[in-house]
Amino acid sequence: IVNDLHRAAGRSGVGAVMGSKNLKAVAVRGTKGVGNIKNPKAFMEATRAGKAVLAGNGVTGEGLPTYGTQVLMNVINEVGALPTRNHQDVQFDGAKDISAEAMATPRTSDGKTHLVTNQACFACTIACGRISKIDETHFSIENKPQYMNASGGLEYEAAWALGAANGVNDLEALQFANMLCNEDGFDPISFGATVGAVMEMYEMGVLTKEQLGIEAPFGSAKALCYFAEITANGIGFGKELGLGSARLTKKYGQPDLSMSVKGQEFPAYDGRVIQGIGLAYATSNRGACHLRGYTIASEVLGIPVKTEPADTQGKPELVKAFQDATAAFDSAGICIFTSFAWTLADVAPQLQAACGDEFTVENLTTIGERIWNMERDFNNRAGFTSKDDKLPKRLMTEAAKTGPGKGAVSGLDKMLPEYYKIRGWDPEGRPSAETLKRLGL
Repeated sequence: IVNDLHRAAGRSGVGAVMGSKNLKAVAVRGTKGVGNIKNPKAFMEATRAGKAVLAGNGVTGEGLPTYGTQVLMNVINEVGALPTRNHQDVQFDGAKDISAEAMATPRTSDGKTHLVTNQACFACTIACGRISKIDETHFSIENKPQYMNASGGLEYEAAWALGAANGVNDLEALQFANMLCNEDGFDPISFGATVGAVMEMYEMGVLTKEQLGIEAPFGSAKALCYFAEITANGIGFGKELGLGSARLTKKYGQPDLSMSVKGQEFPAYDGRVIQGIGLAYATSNRGACHLRGYTIASEVLGIPVKTEPADTQGKPELVKAFQDATAAFDSAGICIFTSFAWTLADVAPQLQAACGDEFTVENLTTIGERIWNMERDFNNRAGFTSKDDKLPKRLMTEAAKTGPGKGAVSGLDKMLPEYYKIRGWDPEGRPSAETLKRLGL
């Protein structure tokens, strides 16, 4: 499922689900145009005001336009929350080599930069996307002219998953693997995290060169590129990689090596050092996800208020607030990155003008909470229970080794019961009858 050429909706495998049902394409043709705006004048005033807020914010007006999402690589590494070598470490000594700054620095080989230009989604004023080009002398594209043109990436999550998660600091190798992920529509986060689990099993002796087709220690850029190719083509061990880390590690008797929740691999933040994001991973309705409650905004960036990453106290309330607000932003069709600058108070006037007066800040908050509970109820009916709101053993028992959070493990066991209580759920994580009634579900 692809949008704007370089944007593949690979996360959660929605394209694979379509393929499994033999659904090849969805064609849409419209004849009536966009629906009428309720109050065009008020809508233009609200959107102009919203754009001014975005332009004046340090993240949406400066950081993301200048460096893209990759601006986070060095920041999260310095905080000591960059998962490295399948979450064995929380800092990567090669982070600077795969950062936004590295992308914009001229190479010694040809004097050109990895980064070619910024890229914006349609009508976006932030333009956080990147267009990059691989050094034509790099081993990954030898005799492969089709990959010598500029293409989308790298974004922070992909660069982390393909890089730090595997101990790889080769920027060109990361771009090559990312291009294959985009081209074939699979998620670079899940792919990279799965490679990390494979590399760990290789170093443990659980997997061999004969099984994999290549030597695969942590840090091997050649193994990363090789795995991307065989996964994209479904050949050899690539079929095993295509299972994802949860199924693959279970198959080889090492289920604790899958850094995932509900079968979906972690994004690029360590839940031991940043407690709120750990709780957000565990309770996300679609498995480990940063985009369903990005508490990094508060815990690291201080948006809208600064909270202490190491604290567990107050994090259930923080996570709920972020999850509900995010559900409202997503359902409005608004990019979540706007929430670095906007609150629901900035969104409400736009929706009021476009759709009607029922869209107030209070109603949007309730809408977000209703969405979250409806998704939770669906999951409960599908068989998920409180036992699925968990983190891997590694995050609960193996302390962070370096950085400001050295010695930390996840405090999920302290936060989860309080989260359920604040949500109005029973101790098994099921929305109570009172909560469902209050939300009209």
